[in-house]
Amino acid sequence: MSTMVIGLEIEVNRDCNQPASKTTRHAVRILIIYTGGTIGMAPGPHGLAPLAGGLAVPLATHCPGAEVLEYSPLLDSSSMTPRHWLRIAQDIRTHADIFDGFLILHGTDTLAWTAAALAYQLQDLPHPVIVTGAMHPWHHVGGDAMGNIAAAWAFLQGPACPGVGVVFADALYRGVRVRKLDCESAAAFGSPNAPGLGVFRAGMWQLDTARLDVPAMPRPQSKPLRPQTDILSLRLAPGFNAEWFADQLATAPPQGLLLEAYGSGNLPEHPGLLAVLGDLAARIPVAVCTQCLRGSVRLGLYAAGGPLAAAGAFDAGDMTPEASLAKLYWVMAQAEDLAARRALFEAPLLGDRSA
Repeated sequence: MSTMVIGLEIEVNRDCNQPASKTTRHAVRILIIYTGGTIGMAPGPHGLAPLAGGLAVPLATHCPGAEVLEYSPLLDSSSMTPRHWLRIAQDIRTHADIFDGFLILHGTDTLAWTAAALAYQLQDLPHPVIVTGAMHPWHHVGGDAMGNIAAAWAFLQGPACPGVGVVFADALYRGVRVRKLDCESAAAFGSPNAPGLGVFRAGMWQLDTARLDVPAMPRPQSKPLRPQTDILSLRLAPGFNAEWFADQLATAPPQGLLLEAYGSGNLPEHPGLLAVLGDLAARIPVAVCTQCLRGSVRLGLYAAGGPLAAAGAFDAGDMTPEASLAKLYWVMAQAEDLAARRALFEAPLLGDRSA
């Protein structure tokens, strides 16, 4: 593993592949976009809820010199939608000429979807974007908020590594590979199908530079996400009413469909459902990802997945369900032709799937 160690020294030439200089300094300008989430919540009559202005003093203390853009209203991340993915990306673009890096404070429940959506929208951005949050509010004794902010802040003060990453529990993950794996532990996130990008130890980042995604040349700017696109995401489960589902798809089909299938891309052998899915796959994007934490979709490996393969369903490979959904929104904004959409979806991008 090729490793680079960076601390809180700030170098003039902020090149991700160069070691940090300890002699020359340059004021790194960081914009913090505070969207909501547990990190800034306070107890209320109905439980924890976002508190406007609640992070103003802590952020001023622990992130000196940063500017803060606080959303109103602040959101529990369970209320996040593709419309918010677009808003965050647009706010970053609006300030891209002013700031050197961006720190997004976000609730943990849907953080993985937002991180992936930002990565696809901002792949041409020459600045680092770090998404983080906390499992406990800032003022919770022994909580994780201060540590996550410190690690994210230290990363953004170091060499400029373009791309969207998630910092949580002293680890750095690729934005298109991360998943929330635990709803109680401070180490709530992981990257089951891909190695992490670095660890934060004793105030220093140890980064795997061989895995950091640094484009050799600028990528073209994407077309804006279309949040109004009607994409249905469904996780299969034993006993679900296949007949009812087939009828709903035939009566009111979505513009796109993501199926979290069993194993390597298998569906129940229900003739009516398979016929409807086959018809849809000829007209709209029908993508298939696996429910499993590890491994890859391999459509057609089993007979139960053969009909989808024959119909031309999009194969998500070993992409996470979160990245699969975000990428499907992004793909549908980039192209109208079904074949072009499939090619974009199935091509590895930003390290989102194994080649």
